[in-house]
Amino acid sequence: IADPMEKSVCDGGDAAACTSNQPFVVPGTGGLLSMGFAAAAVGGVSGLSGDDNCGQCYELIFVDRKHPNGNWGGSHPELAGKRMIIQVTNIGYDVGGEHSFDIQIPGAGMGIFTQGCARQFPRTAQSDVSAFDCGNNYGGCSDKEGCARLPEELRAGCEWRYDWLRWLVAGGQTNNPYIKFRRVRCPEELTSISGSVPLDDEEWPAVVIETANTNTTTSSTSTTSTTTTKA
Repeated sequence: IADPMEKSVCDGGDAAACTSNQPFVVPGTGGLLSMGFAAAAVGGVSGLSGDDNCGQCYELIFVDRKHPNGNWGGSHPELAGKRMIIQVTNIGYDVGGEHSFDIQIPGAGMGIFTQGCARQFPRTAQSDVSAFDCGNNYGGCSDKEGCARLPEELRAGCEWRYDWLRWLVAGGQTNNPYIKFRRVRCPEELTSISGSVPLDDEEWPAVVIETANTNTTTSSTSTTSTTTTKA
C-alpha cells in the first residue's frame, strides 16, 4: 500500500491488517506468555482514549472472575494468571462499557464489518462465504475444528484461541475474560511485526520475559485497572 490514506477493505478499499497480526505463544515461556495485537475500546471505563493509544503496548494479566450479571464467562481456570502483551493497532469505536481491548484473533467474529475479509481473501470467500467466522459474526467459530475453514495463513492464530485462551473449552469459559492491565515498553517481538514504536516508549517499564528455566519476574510495577477484554 503506497497511500497511507487508503481506505480499509471494510470500507471498499485495499488496506487490511497483515496476516502476521495474530496472537502467538512466546517460545520458552512454558506457555505462560502470549503476544499479539488488539483494538483499544473507547468511551468506556478503562481509561483508554482511542487514537492516542495507537502503537502503545500493554501487559494483560487474566484474572479469575466471572461476569456478575448471570455468573457467566470469564477466564477458564487454565488461563487465569497467564499474561499477554499486546500492541494497539486499531480502535474499537463501537465498543464501550467495561471493555478495554478487542484482541485480534482470526475466526473470532467479523462483527459489523462483514465485507473486509471477503475482499482480502476473495478465493476463500468464493468457496465458503461464511468461513471467516463460521457464520457467527459475533463470537466466531465455536470450536477449534472451525479454524480449518479459514485461509491457511490465519489458522494458527485461530487455533491459539482454543489452545491457549481456552475459549469455551468448559463451563462457558473462557468467554470475555476479565484482566488487569498496565502500559509497558513494546517488546521487539511485536515491533518487528508492526514496524511501529511509540515515541515515548522508553518512558515505560520493560517487561522481563520469564522463561521456563528461570524465576525472573517483571522488575517494576504500576497501577493496574481491572476490566474486560473481548476475544
